[in-house]
Amino acid sequence: MNGFVTYLNSLNNANSSNENALAEAQVTNQYYKKFHVERDLGNYLAKELSKKPTCVILTGHAGDGKTSLVYQILKAVNIFDEKEGLKKYDQKFASELGRDFFYIKDMSELSEQEQINLLKHALLGKTKGMSSIVVSNTGPLIETFRQLIKNGNINTVTEEEAEMKLLKLMDENVGQEANIGDFDILLVNMARIDNVVLVPKFIDKITSDELWITCETCPKRPVCPIYNNYNSVKENKRNISLFATSYYRWLFESDRRLTIRQILAQLSYSMTGNQQCESISENYGIERKFNYHFSNLFFGYIGIIAYEEARQIRAIQELQHLELDSKETSYDYDFFARNDFSHLSSETQEIISSIWEKRMQKYKLKPTEYMLFEEPYLLRKAVRRMNILFGQYNKEGLNGLFNELFSPIFSNYLSFRENKWNIKESRILKSTLYKALHYILVGTHSKNDNDKIYLPLQRQGTGMQNVQLLLGELNNNDISVIQKYKESVFDAAENHYELYIGFTSKKEYKVPLMLLDYFNHIAKGAVSSKINPSLSHGIDRMKSQLFSEYQYNDNEEIIRLLIHTLKGPKLVKLQIGESEIFVD
Repeated sequence: MNGFVTYLNSLNNANSSNENALAEAQVTNQYYKKFHVERDLGNYLAKELSKKPTCVILTGHAGDGKTSLVYQILKAVNIFDEKEGLKKYDQKFASELGRDFFYIKDMSELSEQEQINLLKHALLGKTKGMSSIVVSNTGPLIETFRQLIKNGNINTVTEEEAEMKLLKLMDENVGQEANIGDFDILLVNMARIDNVVLVPKFIDKITSDELWITCETCPKRPVCPIYNNYNSVKENKRNISLFATSYYRWLFESDRRLTIRQILAQLSYSMTGNQQCESISENYGIERKFNYHFSNLFFGYIGIIAYEEARQIRAIQELQHLELDSKETSYDYDFFARNDFSHLSSETQEIISSIWEKRMQKYKLKPTEYMLFEEPYLLRKAVRRMNILFGQYNKEGLNGLFNELFSPIFSNYLSFRENKWNIKESRILKSTLYKALHYILVGTHSKNDNDKIYLPLQRQGTGMQNVQLLLGELNNNDISVIQKYKESVFDAAENHYELYIGFTSKKEYKVPLMLLDYFNHIAKGAVSSKINPSLSHGIDRMKSQLFSEYQYNDNEEIIRLLIHTLKGPKLVKLQIGESEIFVD
């Protein structure tokens, strides 16, 4: 029996076995230390705490890893007692720091009066040469600061000012000390930390040989679906890491960020399907390996059937909503017409070849039933799931797969995010954005990149008018695309480039993935495309700025009309005299 399997089963909420779902329970588990991924953020905070007496406040969502970070820091300053575990709060002398160290594991576990007294103790600690770290959700943190101000413990700031300053620090999340009234704090908002960069480390840990060594002597190993998943993932680990990272990145960029707990829930469930070692039978055959294959479990399926309880794991629920396994890929013909599965990794290829031949045999004898039953369709989806995770792709092939599954612009966006672009790439991107802006502002698709972008007066909700009054115009050289490098003080893996569209008016607007995807659809000829309301608001704000900054400033009173003809837009100038109208 492998105790690590039991530990993995406790990390997800697809069943009731979750004794380690809370981090404070995990840290005392023997497998936690082997599975735990140390964060650069923890090393950064430990370093800041060692420089001088400092009060660190960690806030964020449940499952963001705040308690695990406290554990890492306590280990770093050498005051964590394995027997005692994490207490609600504690204070000890840290020889590594040469001073007392105080921590509050979670403010929400304390009474209201305890929250006030202990936060006050942490804040005052700096004046007494003590370092401290406080974990609190946003609501209790703000309310406790309010109470400290009401009680006269903080005199140089009002309740409203303190709340606004705390919210500002949470939003900026720069990891530097700032003052709230009389006190200095170093606030870190874990909800603003990019968890996606940790995914390859989690997959490395989950396939660590030392955690599976007890399986080597198990007599059920040849038929065990859990051990098969371990071998299969290890065989194709690079591509699995890249797909999982890209999937979580897609969610992150579309404002559906996952916490560490939610990511680990999907990965742990995908390895075991919540099966226990003792429940594995030596009579299991290849059907069981297929039903509980990593690719099926990752998508929330057991075999070809969606497993309802797996949808309790949010990452699986989001993945099913995307319906990636219903999308055609470039390998569909090989799989379904030629029955050639050689593109898949060897462990996976062996399983699906046998299952496909066995289940499709009856439709060869009665081909008319192929289109009448749901099983062939569901089996094709299972093959696609295997292809997504266990296809043997090179970098170019993976980029093509991501574009087929998520968006035609997705692989380009990932490249622009990670690497400095070249001149050709920036020109292509500028062309895309220019064409999209032309349609958004003018109402028609431009035929070439040199077309002016006119700024017509438009009546909301009436669609494009054949004759429009012009208020201004943009030229190609008024627009530029910019790539800015953003560094994180917390983790070098979070460093990345961000995309902006810039104008000669010195205004710049960030272009996140979803907005770039929208612009790409418009530039390719789509007349309508869904867009997030917050992004729509940003586009409206940009349009308003452009109308203000690029309006005509003629000394003479000239009226410009844009007339849409079958040959394209035509500009007509009108100048009104005392008794006549001049037309140009």
